[in-house]
Amino acid sequence: MSIFRKKKHKKENLIADKESLSEPVVVEIKLEKHFRFMYENFVISSQQELYLLLEEKDGVIDLLCFNSLSIYKYGYPNDEIGHPLQKFGLGFYGFFEVKNSEWINEIEKMNSAHPRHVKGLSTDRKHYVAKFKDVTLEVICKSYELKQMTKTELDGIITEQMNYINNNS
Repeated sequence: MSIFRKKKHKKENLIADKESLSEPVVVEIKLEKHFRFMYENFVISSQQELYLLLEEKDGVIDLLCFNSLSIYKYGYPNDEIGHPLQKFGLGFYGFFEVKNSEWINEIEKMNSAHPRHVKGLSTDRKHYVAKFKDVTLEVICKSYELKQMTKTELDGIITEQMNYINNNS
């Protein structure tokens, strides 16, 4: 047994098992501005942030910025297939938060393999779902914010990220 790992007692195992049995609850998030969440959207991601571009008008882009990104899925399933979280309240189109997320629990469990893992390290993480007609975006991160950006500002973010992978740096 490693000196870094504390052996769990039966009582601690029982509490951990009960926590993992909590069912997910999905709640819709009403944004300050109405978006159709139907067809077109666009995702740009770095290691720290993910931008979900929702709408552009007169050179100004409305987007959701997901901060302190952990992981995301983008694509399948579409609205014809449905989503496993539908039975917990996930709608067909819109923006949602998943409470008691099984995905966050899975990440916590994977991280527990590290010898110096601290239980509860993922408690500040949230699970968001943006549901469109043809794609679904799921994100685990610390927070999100609805922002507006110009194309020039967005180009600046892309240029900054490209500089990190430039072979000459």
